Amino acid sequence: MVEYGITTLQMKPKLFKEMTISKIVDKRKHENIGYFISSKYASLIEDVIQKIEHQEKIEKLQKLKQYQDLEFLEVGTNDGIK
Repeated sequence: MVEYGITTLQMKPKLFKEMTISKIVDKRKHENIGYFISSKYASLIEDVIQKIEHQEKIEKLQKLKQYQDLEFLEVGTNDGIK
């Protein structure tokens, strides 16, 4: 997989036409921005992307439920205190 800096892509947007699967990074901040996948490969990995998105939604809902459970417990313990 080829790695491209965000500045390079801003200066030469025509590189997107040549890219297949690439990693996009911000070299100044030393962080990964994401990945570019050409539309001609999208159908091959669509199922994987949907599974990842589904798993991310489940994880977010579980975190939200944990937070609400903790909030409920805090409210329940403070009811008797005056």
